[in-house]
Amino acid sequence: MEMGLVIGLILLWIVVLFNLLLTLAIIRRLNLGSRQPGLQQGQMAPDFTSQTLSGESVTLQDYAGHPTAFVFISTRCSHCEKLLPELEALGPQAMRAGINLVLVSDDRREEIHDYAERNNIHLPVLIAPRSENPFFQNYQVKGTPFYCYIDQQGKVQSAGHPHITGGVWKVLADDWAKKAISV
Repeated sequence: MEMGLVIGLILLWIVVLFNLLLTLAIIRRLNLGSRQPGLQQGQMAPDFTSQTLSGESVTLQDYAGHPTAFVFISTRCSHCEKLLPELEALGPQAMRAGINLVLVSDDRREEIHDYAERNNIHLPVLIAPRSENPFFQNYQVKGTPFYCYIDQQGKVQSAGHPHITGGVWKVLADDWAKKAISV
């Protein structure tokens, strides 16, 4: 009987310690996940090589001297699809304000080409499948939709999730719309 009690206490302590370790692991993961994804303001944007829908090779250097907002999307992302009409409406305003608004897809050319046709996308689209291209990884994109806005010197001005209803993205979009009117 005493031996059974000792074994039971040992097993109970093993379960308690295991539970404590799992709890600490969950807390650590939540703390890491709460950090703002993306590049930090003021740092130089990483170079990249990508392809356009027409197969042209593009690098960061192609956008040098022009403020550019890269919006990272996926054809499997329902939030991205809901955001597309706003991005399409914002595109001409951004262009008149001197801003490049460019979509970056993690899909293969055929998938994004069909998606672009289906969703009436006129914005420039870069193709960077995550399995073949480090663009998403280098820009620290954890999920889509996601944006990274860089200035004419190639420095990151902001990065995050493009919320049309508020946040930094809304401020940027409103600023581009105002600049487009005054041009």
